[in-house]
Amino acid sequence: MNEMERIGLFLDARERRVYHQEELLQSLKGLSLATVRVNYPGIDKSNYITDFIGKVICDEISIFHKKQIIFSEEYKNEEGYIGHFIFNVDYKVIKKAMINLEENHILGRCVDLDVYYLDKNERFGLEEIKGASRSDLDLPPRKCFICNEEARVCSRAQSHTIEEIKKFFEDKFNQYEEWNSKRQQLSYELSQYALKAMIEEVSTMPSFGLVSPGTKGSHKDMDFYTFMDSSFAIAPFLKEMAEAGYTYHDEKEVFQAIRHIGIRCEESMFKATKGVNTHKGMIFLLGIVVTATAKALYEGDSFERIEDIIKNMCSEILDDFKEVNNKKSLTHGEKLYKEYGFTGIRGEVKAGIPVVFKEVFAEFLSSPLKGHELFAQTLLELMARVEDSTIVHRQSIDKLKEIQQEAKIILENGGFNSPLGRKMAFDFEEKCIKENVSPGGSADLLALIIFLSEIYNKYYK
Repeated sequence: MNEMERIGLFLDARERRVYHQEELLQSLKGLSLATVRVNYPGIDKSNYITDFIGKVICDEISIFHKKQIIFSEEYKNEEGYIGHFIFNVDYKVIKKAMINLEENHILGRCVDLDVYYLDKNERFGLEEIKGASRSDLDLPPRKCFICNEEARVCSRAQSHTIEEIKKFFEDKFNQYEEWNSKRQQLSYELSQYALKAMIEEVSTMPSFGLVSPGTKGSHKDMDFYTFMDSSFAIAPFLKEMAEAGYTYHDEKEVFQAIRHIGIRCEESMFKATKGVNTHKGMIFLLGIVVTATAKALYEGDSFERIEDIIKNMCSEILDDFKEVNNKKSLTHGEKLYKEYGFTGIRGEVKAGIPVVFKEVFAEFLSSPLKGHELFAQTLLELMARVEDSTIVHRQSIDKLKEIQQEAKIILENGGFNSPLGRKMAFDFEEKCIKENVSPGGSADLLALIIFLSEIYNKYYK
């Protein structure tokens, strides 16, 4: 095939794409369409680097805009790697998001992220496809990725050689590979610290009605090995959440991305446990904190900033309760909110989990206790302070207040720092099992504190 024939095929592919874009918008009734194309020079658009770049950018859009996407497709033709995404939001919102990706993602300058919408032709009364521009958002034109001139000016003048442009692509590819290797390693480390925290939490004895290696506690449908299966099923998804957190995206966008990962994580947990809910609350809580930690490390922030990132991520989380009165099927948390006004763990994360960051974590780090005794002591500290929705769900608010008071009395007698307190703690364990008490919310917070201590010692001490 000669060069003219190849150019003809390229132009045909471009014409088919334009027609397909309009067809997608009209048939799917979307409000906007974003198309991904790799802006590689020449007519040989497809190679390992360009296809890789196209796939990475499409994945980025899928992860961080999943809630807004009603249709997507990816394919390769003579134009190279192509991605189409139909959104249920206004084109100006999507154009702004695509500009953010172009300017902040390492590979963003290597792609064209064109946004289209349907607009009625006033003369003929028919809808026609239009492209959104930066000027629609009062933004200056896109700059050339090699010099600081306007991109369209450089393109028309052919200011840069094909070799220069290809070298730019190779450099960006290598830069991304180096960054992604760092992200993958960090995300794996965070997921393993989270896994360690979950295992140490369930290994704590006494655990005051919780499952432990020595007892099923107040539970009949799960044991220590159920928790092991569950923990290992969850860990890979915590790695995904950490990857999502290690990003330029703002905290609210990150939170929306990990909520979708969390749904898949819950499915994996239930499959591993044959339908038993071992870690649903843990997935929510630990997932948020693992993600916030990754975000803090990406930004080079201090350990203290993790609390603020959590607040920013979850600032709108109580919106989950807005439709609670109209729902037929409610979660445990929604039932408690409707009946008692409990905001539960949602309220805790919205506030930045102050019981951990402002109260218990410093005590944990400075405690002379080690291992099981440190964990059991910390669990008592949490039970004395936390409005544990698991206790209320299984029993009542009155039982929660009773348990809080008993935990405080044990701590006032030294807890695991004294023989008397230690004896009282083991007696308290028997009482909790007998009375079907299980402080599941406090257990999740204990795992969180163990995780944060590992993070603090590894990255911040």
